[in-house]
Amino acid sequence: MEPDAPPPALSSPRAPRAWIEPIALVAVCLALFLAGNGRTGLWDRDEPRNAVAVHEMRARGDWLYPTFNGEPRHHKPILSYWLMGLATAVIGEGPAGMRLHSALAGTGTCLLVWLLGRRMLGARAGFLAALMLAVSPIMVAESKLATTDATLSFWLMACQLCLFELTRRESRPIATAFWVSLSLAMLTKGPVAPAILAAIALPAWWWGCPVATVWRRLEWRRGALICLTLAAPWFVLMIGSTRGEFMEVAIKQQLLQRVSTEMEEHGAYPGYYAAMSTVLFFPWSCLVPMALVAAWKRRKVDPNLAYLIAWVVGPMIMLECVRTKLIHYYLPAFPACALLAAWVVKSVARQEVTLRRWPLGGLAQGMIAGIGVVAAIGTAASAVAAPSGLGLPLIACGLVLGIGTVGGLLQLHRGQTWRGAWWLAGGVGGMMLLLGGWLLPAAEPQRISRIVGERMADLRARTGLDPLLMGYQEPGVIYAYGSPIALTRGADALRERLAEHGAMITAVTPAEMSVFESKFGVTFERIEDVVGFNPAKGTTSTLHLAVIRPAPADSTARASSGEEPLVK
Repeated sequence: MEPDAPPPALSSPRAPRAWIEPIALVAVCLALFLAGNGRTGLWDRDEPRNAVAVHEMRARGDWLYPTFNGEPRHHKPILSYWLMGLATAVIGEGPAGMRLHSALAGTGTCLLVWLLGRRMLGARAGFLAALMLAVSPIMVAESKLATTDATLSFWLMACQLCLFELTRRESRPIATAFWVSLSLAMLTKGPVAPAILAAIALPAWWWGCPVATVWRRLEWRRGALICLTLAAPWFVLMIGSTRGEFMEVAIKQQLLQRVSTEMEEHGAYPGYYAAMSTVLFFPWSCLVPMALVAAWKRRKVDPNLAYLIAWVVGPMIMLECVRTKLIHYYLPAFPACALLAAWVVKSVARQEVTLRRWPLGGLAQGMIAGIGVVAAIGTAASAVAAPSGLGLPLIACGLVLGIGTVGGLLQLHRGQTWRGAWWLAGGVGGMMLLLGGWLLPAAEPQRISRIVGERMADLRARTGLDPLLMGYQEPGVIYAYGSPIALTRGADALRERLAEHGAMITAVTPAEMSVFESKFGVTFERIEDVVGFNPAKGTTSTLHLAVIRPAPADSTARASSGEEPLVK
C-alpha cells in the first residue's frame, strides 16, 4: 500500500503548548548525554589524545598550537580544542568537562532536527524524529565522547536547516548563518564538511530538488569571503608556522591516507555503513528501508522526500569509497534517517493500517523483533559471565530493552503505529540511560589504560624513576598519568633512552618481556601485574609493570643490533 498525498510543507509553528516539546527534548538529551560521564574514564584512543592536548594547551597558555605528549598534534583543526578548553575552565579537566561540548552539540543537533521536522513533516512527526535521533545508540555514544563528531554534526545540521529555509524564500541572514556554520564545521574537521554537503547536493540536484535556486540564494561570493574571514586565518597560521608539517599530517596522512588506505586497521567490507547502522541506529534503522522505498515513489510529488533520500544515500556512497571506515563518519546523515523514519510512522498511522500493509513493512517488524529480542536476551544473559558488579546493570539493560521492544511490537501489530514508536523509543532510550549512567561507570575499574597510568604515577612518586612506554602505548595511560611520558619505537632509541636514565618504569606484555630481553639487551624487574579490559582492542589484557634496565655488557653484546622496531 502506498502513502497518501504528502502533508503540507509547513505546519504552524504556533501550535498550542509547542514550547513543551523543546523542553522535554532537551531534558531527554541531557539525561542521556551526561549520565555517568564524570564517573567513566576517557576511552582509548581519540578521547585521551584530545584531552591531553587540551590539558597541555591550558598548561602552556597557548590556544593556537595543539600538542599531545609534548609533540605537535595536527590531526584535527582547532575548534573542538577551544570548546573543550572552555568547558574545562568552567567544570574542571575531568571526563565530564572534556565531554561537555559533545553533549551540548548533540542536544543542539536534536533541537535542529525538531525544528526542521516541524516544518517538513508537521509538529508531531518532527518531535518524534528528534526523539528517535536522541535515543539512538550511535547518537548517545557520540554525544558522550570527547571527540569532534557530535560537534561536526551540529554545524552540518545547522547548514541543512538553513538550506531548507532557502528553498522557501530568499534571506541574507539565513545565507549568512549557513556560511558561518560551514566555516565552524571546517574549523572542527576540515574539508570533510563541504565534502558531505556536496555528496548530498549532487543526487538531490539529479532528483529534481531546487539546488540551483538555493545556490543562487546562498550568495556564494559573499559566503566565500565569510569562510576566508572565519576559517582561513588559523589554517594559514598553521601552514606558515609549521614549515609543511601541518600539511603533511593533516592533508597527506589524515585525509589522503584515510581515503586510499586502511588507517589503524579500520578497513571494512562493502556495505559496512548499512550493516553497522542497522545495529547502532536500532530500532529506527529497521524502518529506513521501507521509508526509502516509499519516499522514492513519492519524490516527484514531494521534493522534501527526494532531498532526505539524497541526504541518506549520498554520504553513504561517498564514505563507501573511502578505504578507512568508521561508523561515526556517517553521523551527519542520521538526522535524515530519523526524519524518514518519523515520516513513515506518520504516513502509516494516517492510513490507519498496520506496518505490514506497506512494502517492506513486514521486514521492518521482523528486524525489530529479531534484533531487539536477541539483543535484550543476550545482554541479560551476559550477566552470568560478567565481572563482579556488572551483572545487575546488564540484567537491567536487557530487561528494559526487551520490554520496550515487545511493547512496541504489540502496538505495531494492533495498528497503533504512534504508540509503537513511543514504546520503542522508551525501550532503547531507557537502555542507553542505564548503560551510560550505571553499566559503564561500574565497568570503569576494569579499564586497563587508566590503571596503568595511575600505577605508573604512584611508582614514579615512590621510586623516582621516569616512565617509558614501548609496545603498549595507549593514550589513556598518558592521560591518567597526568604529564608527558617517553615513547620508544626502535631498539636504538630504547638503548639511548636507557643509557641516559639508567632505569625506567614500563609496562610490557608477558610475551614482550622475554623477546625484549633476548633481542634488545635489556633486563626487567617485575613489580606487579595489571589485568584489565583494553577497549581499543576489545580484549582482556595482562601487563607487567616493571623496572627496565640495560643488560650486563656480555648480554648486550649477544643482543641483536640495528634499529629493529619495538612496535610492529
